[in-house]
Amino acid sequence: MLVESKSGRDTKMKNCLILLTKAYPFDTGEEFIENELPITAQRFDRLLVIATSTSDHPVQTRALPENATARFIPASDVRRAVPTEAAKQFLRLPGKCRSAEERERIGRSPLRRLFLAYFSAKADRIACLAKEILKKENLEKYEGITFYSYWFFDTALAALSLKKDFGAANGLAVSRAHRYDLYESRNRLHYLPLRPFLLKNLDAVYPCSDNGSRCLKEKFPRYSDKIHTAYLGTFDFGAGPGQPLPEFHLVSCCHISPVKRVERLAQALALLNGSGLKLEWTHFGGGSGLPDLQNYAKQNLSFMEYRFAGEIPNKKLMEFYQTNHVDCFVNTSSSEGLPVSIMEACSFGIPILATNVGGTSEIVHDGVNGFLLDADFTPDSLAEKIKSMNQMDRQDFKAMRTASREIWKQNFCAETNYARFAEAILPKN
Repeated sequence: MLVESKSGRDTKMKNCLILLTKAYPFDTGEEFIENELPITAQRFDRLLVIATSTSDHPVQTRALPENATARFIPASDVRRAVPTEAAKQFLRLPGKCRSAEERERIGRSPLRRLFLAYFSAKADRIACLAKEILKKENLEKYEGITFYSYWFFDTALAALSLKKDFGAANGLAVSRAHRYDLYESRNRLHYLPLRPFLLKNLDAVYPCSDNGSRCLKEKFPRYSDKIHTAYLGTFDFGAGPGQPLPEFHLVSCCHISPVKRVERLAQALALLNGSGLKLEWTHFGGGSGLPDLQNYAKQNLSFMEYRFAGEIPNKKLMEFYQTNHVDCFVNTSSSEGLPVSIMEACSFGIPILATNVGGTSEIVHDGVNGFLLDADFTPDSLAEKIKSMNQMDRQDFKAMRTASREIWKQNFCAETNYARFAEAILPKN
């Protein structure tokens, strides 16, 4: 952005991006941010990442661009203060929580009211600790500052508070939105706090799928002009090895938790025992459910090749796709935003089997680059899909591989998507 100096000549407006994450770039998690930051950083003079929920002594595990620095807030510093403040706010809601619309949304539910009080108190505490960090960062030198929450949750509310205290003449507060922070229907209480307040006061909200954008616009139509789809993206590491192997190789990649339902994939594979198919399964990712899954595989999948590779750096995963032929990537989630894991697989020309939830149908075109499963699919139906894909005509299957990579090129290339997003959140004069 150019501004006119006192001498009458145009000079570049100095701008700063303050990104609020959970733990990135410390410890583990939020790996998908790694693709975005190198591109976003090119549009800003400075980038400051504040991880708002780290361990007490976090280790920075991911490198940042040269113009970026990272600070952290231990989760324990937030937890200690929140219960007392949440109790106070439960008894007397603060002004931002008292609108007629929010009161109607919580109704007579004490659990919703408690969730609202906790949400507000946690955001206030994060904002308070982040302010102490920002006081030392010489932000007055920047004409434009963007406060960017990666999640449409408590950090988005904190971003609004920070903008109020530190926003330059051209300050913005924006947020992405993904899954748990977007779909109220997926929440146990069917309620997410302060949606109207956030949409009214943020400058823009960027769901990661058209499905997410439609959901927000339908529920809060008065703020439709602030809601814009912003796809995530992955880098191009080239198409994977195309020569098929005797085994039909399936890959899954996710944290093993109830919402991911990886056990249903294992159950589907077990049903193919005796089918005559030569199968191989590789799963990437850990989680509390891993031991049970390993035990199930040991008891039921001895007829085929399988391996649990655990959590690995994203770089190693990309190397795996580059050097190993994969016939099918499988996602069995009951809820999604728009999975980066599917984008990665598509970029290597891998056909996809995935549940038709969230924005998944925006990258998996049924019958074109893979197949969509019903959200409540059974292991039997998944087993039949695997069998039919294994038995597809080789030319049709090759066309499916080509289509998968083309869909990725057109819509999910990191360079294109993140450059566009960075321009959108850049402060304007």
